[in-house]
Amino acid sequence: MSDRPGPGASAKEIRADIEQTREQLADTVDALGAKVSPANVAAQAKHGAAERWPQLAVLAVTAVAIVVAWRKL
Repeated sequence: MSDRPGPGASAKEIRADIEQTREQLADTVDALGAKVSPANVAAQAKHGAAERWPQLAVLAVTAVAIVVAWRKL
């Protein structure tokens, strides 16, 4: 069931619906802006790298071991 005004709605009801829709749109745009802000994106990247650091360290050590082993062949 929708709270939107129907075909027989008054101008006042339609205006109120438009205002509510504008407020919801503004909230959505603000939330999207905060999500993609440079500071937030940088923080997410930093957090992701910090979580992956142990895996990257193991990968780096493995790669060095493979290179050393390859050169000794």
